[in-house]
Amino acid sequence: MRSTLRPFLAFGAYPSKALQAVCLSMLALLAGLAASQPIMAQEATTPTLPRPLVSVVTREASPEAVEFTVFGAVSAHYQQQLTSEVTGRVVGLSSQLEPGLMLTKGDVLAEIEDSSYRAALATAEENLASSELSLLQEEQRGKQAELDWERANIKGREASPLVLRKPFLKQEQLKLKAAAANLVEAQRNLANTRIVAPFDAVVISRSIAPSSYVTAGTQIAEIYSTDTLDVEVALTPVQWQLLLTEKGNSLSVNEISARVLNEAGVEWPAKITSIGATANAQTRQQSLRLQIEPRNAQGTVMRPGTFVRVMLIGREIPDIVMVPASAITSQGYVWTVSDDSQLERHLVTPLFTRVDEVALDVSAFPSRGPWKIVVNPISRYLPQQIVTTQAAE
Repeated sequence: MRSTLRPFLAFGAYPSKALQAVCLSMLALLAGLAASQPIMAQEATTPTLPRPLVSVVTREASPEAVEFTVFGAVSAHYQQQLTSEVTGRVVGLSSQLEPGLMLTKGDVLAEIEDSSYRAALATAEENLASSELSLLQEEQRGKQAELDWERANIKGREASPLVLRKPFLKQEQLKLKAAAANLVEAQRNLANTRIVAPFDAVVISRSIAPSSYVTAGTQIAEIYSTDTLDVEVALTPVQWQLLLTEKGNSLSVNEISARVLNEAGVEWPAKITSIGATANAQTRQQSLRLQIEPRNAQGTVMRPGTFVRVMLIGREIPDIVMVPASAITSQGYVWTVSDDSQLERHLVTPLFTRVDEVALDVSAFPSRGPWKIVVNPISRYLPQQIVTTQAAE
């Protein structure tokens, strides 16, 4: 620049105004181009973020019957400890009195030495016969006393009970009654020397051995019945509310359907026999008792002590939305996609679970359906976030 201007300065000349204007315009254009290059470079390096792709299922509200699963344990309808009611030595023991073996009602399980009880029975029979004879004799004496009083013809006086032997007659009548009661007791004691199965049962444990000595109250064995089995489950307050009518009244046992499944998924039809009148004071749960047969239609046997799943089906609720269980986050939210492809979050309270779906009340969603439910939401989702949807497989 100095070399260019030096001739002008040498001759004392300056550039014209037109030349100065052209130079200023060129300088302004070059400055604008220089300033635009960083912005264009920045725009070129900033990538366009893609919309997140979410899998959704479409759900609508519909009437659904209440159905949920609870867990319980199977118990015998009757479980009993067999005890001896008499004292003596065990002289006989059934081979069926072993844990796990089946018993039929009336089977003789054990026999206790009975000679002393037979002797007691004979004595009781003799005392009864003697009392009957004494009563007959006293009745004859009473009749003779009445006849003698009539013959005496004592006027102005009534015969006293002692003269007519009425107290003696009553004494003989009571003796006869006591003798009859002693005979019944002797017969019962003799019968109790043979311990029999009170019902069809399975042996849980045996507590005696041959020739062992037992006293009244000694445990012989423990058994449980095989006619029916009981299943008792506990319902939470929320579950109990689902089994109430719309007016808040309890459903009857005939209005609740139930199925029992073992660990392998084998099913038993169940009958609800009773509903707990009050809730447990500690757990606030209410009990429900069911009854099942030990053997189902397929021939599978259920044993007491087995843990089972109980599926209960109650009343129908008008507006229920069934969503996949995976759609509910750990914080209790369900995400939906609006018509303008924006994510929306809803706090929900599950009512019941059916297989792998959860029932939600329609009030959990602010608008009417159908709704696009996000199947597997992730923690990075934000409300009003724009997304791209695809149908879940």
